[in-house]
Amino acid sequence: MNQLPVTRFIWIRHAPVEKKHGFVPDHDPNARYQVEAARRLGASMPEKARWVISPLKRTRQTAEQVKQHLLTSEQLPEVEQVEPRIIEQDLGTWAGAKLADVWEELAPLPKHNFSFQHAETEPPGGERFIDQCVRVSTYLTDEEARITHQNDTRTQVMFAHAHTIRAVVAHCFGLAPDIALSIKVDNYSRTIFDFLPSHSASKDELVPAGGNWQLIGLNMPANEG
Repeated sequence: MNQLPVTRFIWIRHAPVEKKHGFVPDHDPNARYQVEAARRLGASMPEKARWVISPLKRTRQTAEQVKQHLLTSEQLPEVEQVEPRIIEQDLGTWAGAKLADVWEELAPLPKHNFSFQHAETEPPGGERFIDQCVRVSTYLTDEEARITHQNDTRTQVMFAHAHTIRAVVAHCFGLAPDIALSIKVDNYSRTIFDFLPSHSASKDELVPAGGNWQLIGLNMPANEG
């Protein structure tokens, strides 16, 4: 078993959002504050971490909620930055539309057992989930290279979205996008991966199996661990 240092990624899905009954949520709605969940997340935050936040309001507001409940100043982020590549899937004109109208448009399209859309379904004026997976995978590939080059072992706290986190799991484990859509990701939940950089093996050394990512916890409630 490899004992090289790992870099932990803690992916947090944002708080629930404001939405109208019978309508698809807007693309960039406000988050709703659930004090107890934010408090428990705040208490669990690692020290001197790097916080990376999707640019949408609900993720930025969730990060601020969590920050209000840190137990020590050492838990404040060492670095805090906004990253557009971890933004949620763009649903185009379906965002904010009546659910009944969207279901009517979806009726003749391929179905999915656990999602309203198939991975290759393209919302009008929006983005397919399969394209979001490519976007997120490109970001993670860049992060793998950066961490390996810089030997950055700081914990990465990522405030993101349900489909972004599904795309992360797809990248780390090589899942097909339609399989990734079957993963449940709750508000305020944490999905935790450890990244182990590759190292150059000598000609007589076998390359270890298992890939570079280890899943530590999937869809963990704010009150766990």
